[in-house]
Amino acid sequence: MSHVLKVRNLFKTYGHGDIFRDVTFTLDAGETLGVFGMSGCGKSTLGRCIIGLEKNYRGDVEFNGKNLRRLSNKKFRLERALMQMIFQHPEMSFDPKMRVIDSVTEPVCYHFRKDREDVFSELKPLIKAVGLRPDQFYSYPNQLSGGEIQRAMMVKIYSLSPKLIVADEPTSMLDMSVQAQVLNLMKSLQKERDTACVFISHDPEVMRIMCDRIAVLEKGEFEIMCKREFDDYSENFHEGLPL
Repeated sequence: MSHVLKVRNLFKTYGHGDIFRDVTFTLDAGETLGVFGMSGCGKSTLGRCIIGLEKNYRGDVEFNGKNLRRLSNKKFRLERALMQMIFQHPEMSFDPKMRVIDSVTEPVCYHFRKDREDVFSELKPLIKAVGLRPDQFYSYPNQLSGGEIQRAMMVKIYSLSPKLIVADEPTSMLDMSVQAQVLNLMKSLQKERDTACVFISHDPEVMRIMCDRIAVLEKGEFEIMCKREFDDYSENFHEGLPL
């Protein structure tokens, strides 16, 4: 079985030095790799490189058996539809002047040349699965709560049936009760659709809940740890000791 994602010898450098170096890993369908580290360590930048939002890096990202840097713009756009990113601030992915229904259906209408109402009708089982009502999608983003917007974002992302999701601190802005609901929902959708996921967080407990494997990014170094190693590492992390 081929891997959904292969990352080989990935380097990203800014003016002051390496953000990360020699990042190498593979990811299979249905598997979640956690990327853990302190704020500012480069986790989000790594996620953006993997998904193709950052292209100025050294190394190779291979998705679906294709090296993303060797694809034409047209072919990259086709693959890009199968790679989606959930952001820490989901409201930033919605145009405040557009109703949520328009933002959510737009990607499918664009990629598959379908009518908006037809797309919305097809999405109703997914809308129900995330715990929202269809009428809520006729609202504007500022009329929904943070948890509702994050759920609407998941409808938007899963509508394209992605093979890979990069989740960048997707619940860190939500209160604890809503956070648990959204995380459980993400796990359920991932299992149902066999989606590979790179899950970025600085919360050790969330890492343990969501991830099959956990990598730590610290001072540019990327290391995949066994659970026992990560438990020892995160205990020191929580106590604020030098890492």
